[in-house]
Amino acid sequence: MRSFGSAILVLAAVLLAWTAACGAWVAQNVVSPAGFASLAQPLGENQAFQAELSTAIAQQAAASAADGLPEGITEFIEPVVQNIVAGIQQDPGYPEAWTATLEQSHAATFESGSPTLDIGPLLNLVLAGVAGEIGTDVPDSAPRPIALSNTDVSGGLERLTGFADGWPMFAAAAVLALLLGLLLARRRSTTLALAGAGALAAGVILWLLAGAAPAVTDRYSPSNPVASTFLSGLAPEVSAAFQGWLIPLLLGAAFILVLGLVLRLAAGARRRVR
Repeated sequence: MRSFGSAILVLAAVLLAWTAACGAWVAQNVVSPAGFASLAQPLGENQAFQAELSTAIAQQAAASAADGLPEGITEFIEPVVQNIVAGIQQDPGYPEAWTATLEQSHAATFESGSPTLDIGPLLNLVLAGVAGEIGTDVPDSAPRPIALSNTDVSGGLERLTGFADGWPMFAAAAVLALLLGLLLARRRSTTLALAGAGALAAGVILWLLAGAAPAVTDRYSPSNPVASTFLSGLAPEVSAAFQGWLIPLLLGAAFILVLGLVLRLAAGARRRVR
């Protein structure tokens, strides 16, 4: 009975530990605006996504730059806009504008409950260049949200935030369950080794699931071209970042497994000496 109870507690500790690890990653990289911006930063160099995004920026930039000007000026402005948009990634202000775009998009998504890309910072960068070319004032900066989907995901975002906020509680529960399992175990070294083996196996499963995530995401690509390209570009970054997060945890699980085996062998050697 003691062995069964110990096994249940160790299993619970393993599941709680990996739940805590996933929650901590979500808190740092998804719920946090700065963390999300850092995670999605490589999309600034993704040529396929930037091409789709440039089309959306050019459309809004041309309309904003021509606002209040005579109709004949529009034909002159559009080539200027296209030229500036084509070279936006070489603009010195682009890295800062791209980071601001990601952070504002994150805020807009969590506030509206719908996936949103706020291109305001990038649009302002383009408009500043257009204003310099045609000698007009730079329009006032304002949010320029693009709805990536009409789906209401506010409930899911609330649950995700709650899950992320709860990771310290899951971690504390995992430690408590492991300690109780060790106290109840007849052979603590063996139990410790089994805990390490279970944690290692669970981590490998998470690693494989993370690697398969981009392929699954591609099957549910939205019809919006900006959203589709954004999602297909972001999914591999998320997968790689999560797998990188798992590496030290997998090493920790392997260490616990080896430590348990060493202690088990040491205990067996002591008994033979006696």
